[in-house]
Amino acid sequence: MTTKRRGMAFFAVLTAGALALSACGGDDDDSNGSGSGDTESPGDSSGGGGPITVASDAEFTSYNGNSETGNGTWNAFVLNGVLDGFWDYGPQGEVVRNEAFGTYDVTSEDPLTVHYTFAEDAVWSDGEPIDCDDLLLEWATQGAGYETAEIGEDGNPIPLFRVPGTTGYDLVAKPTCQPGDKEVDYVYSEPFADWQQLTNTNMLPAHIVAEQAGITAEDLVTAIQNDDLAALAPVAEFWNTGWDMGPGALLDPAQIPSSGPYTIDSWEAGQSLTLVANESYYGDAPATDTIVIRFIPQDQQVQALANGEVDVIAPQVNVDLVASLEALGDQITMITGDEMTWEHLDFNQTPGAVMADPTLRQAFAMCVPRQQIVENLIAPANPEAVVMNLREFFPWDPEYDQVVGEAYGGEYDEPDIDGAAALIDAAGATGTQIRILRSDPNPRRADTVAAIKASCDQAGFEIIDTPTPDLGAGITDVTSYEVALFAWAGSGVLTSGASLYRTAEGQNPYGYSNPDVDAAWDELVVTTDEARQVELLTEIETNLWADLFSIPLYAHPGVTAHAPDIEGVQQNAAQTQVSFNVEEWARTS
Repeated sequence: MTTKRRGMAFFAVLTAGALALSACGGDDDDSNGSGSGDTESPGDSSGGGGPITVASDAEFTSYNGNSETGNGTWNAFVLNGVLDGFWDYGPQGEVVRNEAFGTYDVTSEDPLTVHYTFAEDAVWSDGEPIDCDDLLLEWATQGAGYETAEIGEDGNPIPLFRVPGTTGYDLVAKPTCQPGDKEVDYVYSEPFADWQQLTNTNMLPAHIVAEQAGITAEDLVTAIQNDDLAALAPVAEFWNTGWDMGPGALLDPAQIPSSGPYTIDSWEAGQSLTLVANESYYGDAPATDTIVIRFIPQDQQVQALANGEVDVIAPQVNVDLVASLEALGDQITMITGDEMTWEHLDFNQTPGAVMADPTLRQAFAMCVPRQQIVENLIAPANPEAVVMNLREFFPWDPEYDQVVGEAYGGEYDEPDIDGAAALIDAAGATGTQIRILRSDPNPRRADTVAAIKASCDQAGFEIIDTPTPDLGAGITDVTSYEVALFAWAGSGVLTSGASLYRTAEGQNPYGYSNPDVDAAWDELVVTTDEARQVELLTEIETNLWADLFSIPLYAHPGVTAHAPDIEGVQQNAAQTQVSFNVEEWARTS
């Protein structure tokens, strides 16, 4: 899946998100690091009952979940328990402040100014304070706009720091603070709709980046304050890829300190990764000392839960999954609910690509059996499931019907094989191979491609199922597919779609460009009036349908299951995944 959040996304293998998200539960003032709610002092460990094991379908690849290569859900699954920030997502996508880490509040509306205060006792697991150095590094990597002297394939200078998106950060003036300061202001040049969710939920350690670049933390702060690109070049070299890891090749623990309730302890390639309680944690101790993340393919997770190999799973729903879980009866506890995640087909429109031809995109859209896919693959798990006709609203959002009525004419509701065939024939493209990239193993996506093939081959295309175990890398390699089948994991960030659809953005590798869409996103980012936000999103949706940027399919039904003796596990509707509150999990017996 892929995730979009804070104006950025993860090219991941599980899911992905839209702008308007449902919200319930949680209070914005609750601390995100509250663990089991006991009164032990920071660093004390309360967790008894032995390790808790949870299944993840993809291997860990990077400690840096904020970089272009590391920004994936498979990494967030691990980093949820390892790296903290000023806030996080609650179970329904709501903002939950983490006051153990620090506080933040608006101190001026004109200009918009947000004052951040790090908790005095907030430290990295190596004892270094968490402070302004870390927030300044975050701004430098994502908002400063530093560029190298190299020119990319798109004709633009290559950014010094490789990030998926910069939305919001690019409105913040360079923060002013001294090394080690515990307070700093973000001053915006214009209003920003998502100011509360701008900073990363997994802030990274500036002192480690400085050390790996061969400078001191004080030198790093000075280099950023002076825009010293020569000094920042080795910083960027490490930040971009230095925290990336191959299977089982865990970096020196000194390079990957924790700011959260757990530290990364060990990693066995292809098998598991183990987290242990962070003895230096300044928040409430986690309820369980040890969490084991086992790497298990989607189609094997139910059996692993039944066999007692894992305690918690949250696999993607397919036709047989819910029935298999229900058959386990009281051997498990099952939680279901809507997810802020939607499946879609994205077109590779880069110059020279097959789908750069709008006629062939239209023909493909006309032959995709969207209703059949939902009825056969999703409705058995969620009888209320419907074909999704928007990208930035979910079917349960109050604005959904209004926006659909204005943005989409219903022309792709049902397959029109004859119409598609006529377009393909007129373009002289009969027999054209269309490679559909998808994650593997993933039975539901395999069935989706099979349904598209059965329909679109009749129209004159030759659909080629193109599975890959590394969807993130596959999507960025635009030579490997004509259409990508995956999903976006929702984040609750109104402006997150900017990095997906604007020209040359980090999450738009497809070559898509529409000046009207760019302009609408530019305005939306700085718009706080809700009625105008809906108008702009309607304009964006209208253009995305007219251009056939993508074909939305459906919102994901969610299912989480766990052993009956595990408490604290919750369904997570947002992109954060089931491990979002791993510090609260406990074994009751």
